[in-house]
Amino acid sequence: MTNTIENLNENLEKQLLKVSSVMNDMGRKRDLANTNTKEHISKRNKLNEEVKGLTTKVRLARGEREKHNDIVREKKLVRKEKSANVKTLKDTPTIKDPEKEKSDEESLRILRLNGKMVMLESALESGNFSAEQRSMAEIEVKEINVEIKHINKHGLLITDAMKDQGLAHKEVQESASLGQKAHEKMLEILSEVDEKRKLAETAHRKWRRSKKEADSFHGQFILAANLKNNCKDMLRAIKNDGGEAVDNEI
Repeated sequence: MTNTIENLNENLEKQLLKVSSVMNDMGRKRDLANTNTKEHISKRNKLNEEVKGLTTKVRLARGEREKHNDIVREKKLVRKEKSANVKTLKDTPTIKDPEKEKSDEESLRILRLNGKMVMLESALESGNFSAEQRSMAEIEVKEINVEIKHINKHGLLITDAMKDQGLAHKEVQESASLGQKAHEKMLEILSEVDEKRKLAETAHRKWRRSKKEADSFHGQFILAANLKNNCKDMLRAIKNDGGEAVDNEI
């Protein structure tokens, strides 16, 4: 009987050492998992806050893009009007394109008119005309002057209209360029948002995994602590006659 109690006592002490070691090991692993859990949740929350800030930037960039797109639409209407004005002037009879026609037909016409006017003026100065012929010649000189001015005037109108058309086109291009830059910036921020969201999701998964591990280690820690206390209770009962006591712990 004495040998049996001694063997039991020895086995209980060995079990006490084992469960104490397991309890300590589970406690360390639980604490490490809890530390990892805090780090993962902190990283996830930080990334989510950054995503919120970037989302605001995306909204601002989208608004900037839409603003420039609206301006482009308005500028296109202005350009359309300017282009229509140029077409109307070019299609008007006796009005030539100053960039093309004036270099040939129109220039030749003005030269012929100037030549004719010089001849008439010379003839008028010579005094070889009758009063009636002189009056008719003076009228013709005036008409030639009016025609030359008319040609030049409409040529300038076309030139000015084409300048306005060019400026309107330039404004369309500038606004479109600004809109494109805002669009590219928005896409760049969206890409960053997607990247940070993925990192936040990864951190969240790690948080859940480490939390699950921490809960598991804690459960094993509690189990080992209960076993340790049971061993101590049994040892206390065995050694009770000797007046020794063993404290319980969790």
